[in-house]
Amino acid sequence: MKLPALFSLFGASRSVQLASLAVAGGLGLGCESTDASDNPRPVATAKPHPAFPTPNTQEMRSDPEPSQVRADPPPPPKPRDKKDWDASCMIQRACSPEPKEIPFCDANAPQKPWSEAAAEGDALLGKAIAVSGTLGLSLTNKTGAGKCAPGVCCHKLDMQIVLVSEPGGSLPLRGLTCSGDDSTLCCRVPAEGQAVIATGKLEKAGGTSKWQLAGAKLCLIDTTPRH
Repeated sequence: MKLPALFSLFGASRSVQLASLAVAGGLGLGCESTDASDNPRPVATAKPHPAFPTPNTQEMRSDPEPSQVRADPPPPPKPRDKKDWDASCMIQRACSPEPKEIPFCDANAPQKPWSEAAAEGDALLGKAIAVSGTLGLSLTNKTGAGKCAPGVCCHKLDMQIVLVSEPGGSLPLRGLTCSGDDSTLCCRVPAEGQAVIATGKLEKAGGTSKWQLAGAKLCLIDTTPRH
């Protein structure tokens, strides 16, 4: 009689434990269900990275095609010598008269840039002036047409020596001219862009220039750096 009673008690205790587990499980499932319905878990989503410009640096550029690589410019052609020209060209003969050397100006020589004097030209008309600028050339006449054969002189050129001072333009120096051909020019004075002071009388001019300087005399401005 004791054993069946023990088994009966054990069975009753086991039933209580299972029932407790079932209730606890039910409560647990109920909590999970309530959580899922009332507070849904957020779903993770991947946000795209904002676009930004890529710097176009030298290191990030692709190598250029061989055809796009810039080649060094060819060296300038060497100036032609007398032997490269035909016997009839002016370079084969000495200039007559020979160009006169331009003396240096006095340290305190009065001067005004031609660009400034040009603005008051009417007030200076007929007066002796001293203006500064650089020497240049202006073509006044050219004979012959087309392109010459290598070494052949097929053009005759006449040039006017002018005083250049921007933005006042150029001032023709009457009586100072050059003449020549394709090989060389013979000038009354060297005209190679030197800085000079020109003195003379301001006159009206025709053609493309409004003014000209009559009886022009020149002196070189000393441009040697002072230390």
